[in-house]
Amino acid sequence: MAKILIIQHQESVPAAKFGDWLTAAGAEIDVLRPDLGQTVPEELTGYDGLVVLGGTAAPNDDADWEWLPAVRALQRRSTEQHQPNFNICLGAQLNAVAHGTEVFRRGRPQVGVMELQVRPEAGQDPVFAAMPEHPKAVLWHQEQIANIPEGAVYLLEGTDAPVQAYRVGEASWSVQFHPEPDAKLLQRWADNSEEFLGRAGRSAEEVIEEFRAQEAEIEDSFRPVAEAFLHFIQQRKAG
Repeated sequence: MAKILIIQHQESVPAAKFGDWLTAAGAEIDVLRPDLGQTVPEELTGYDGLVVLGGTAAPNDDADWEWLPAVRALQRRSTEQHQPNFNICLGAQLNAVAHGTEVFRRGRPQVGVMELQVRPEAGQDPVFAAMPEHPKAVLWHQEQIANIPEGAVYLLEGTDAPVQAYRVGEASWSVQFHPEPDAKLLQRWADNSEEFLGRAGRSAEEVIEEFRAQEAEIEDSFRPVAEAFLHFIQQRKAG
C-alpha cells in the first residue's frame, strides 16, 4: 500500500475530499499538523508521496507561520529526488517560491467556481491527461503565482490568474485551485471570510449556491486526478 504524508497548515483547511479519494483508491495517509507543533521532516523518509494543502498564509509569511521554510525545503528535496508530491493553493504557491518563482498579492481575491482551460501539454501528463477540456474549479485565494517555475510544464490556465496548474520535474504537481472542498467545508470558509468575500465582490450565499449547482461536475473532473496521482505513486513504488 502506498503511504502518503499530508501537510495540513490549519484546522479549517483539511484534505477533505482529496484525502477521501486517495484513501478510497487504496492509499494510506498520515496528516502532519505543524500548526500544532508537529515537525516537518527534512526528508520524505517512510512515505511514497507528499500532499501540501492550502491555508490563509502567504507563501512567505515565515514570521507568523514558522514552519513554511521547512515545507518549501521538503518540496524542493522531494522534487529533486523524484518523489511524487501534489500541492494545493498555498501548497502550490509555496512550491512556486521554493523553485524561484514570484508570488504576489492580488488587488482583488478570486472566489467562486470558475472555468479553466486544459493546455495541450496536459495531454502527455500522467496525472492530468484525463481532464475534461474546460473543467470547473473552486478558486479561493488572494496570492497569485506570477509564472510557472523555470523548466516546469504548464498544465492548466484560465481566469485573470492564469497559472492554475503546473508540474516541476517528473513528479511534482501544483494547482492554484481547490479540488477538495465539499459544500459544508466551503460554507465554513464563507462563514469566516466576510471581509475577504467583500473584497472579492461576492456573497457567501451566491458562492455556495454556484458550488452546489456544479459540485458533481467538479468531483467528476478532479477525483480522477487524485486517483491518477496515486496510480503514479504505486507505479513508482513497484519499480
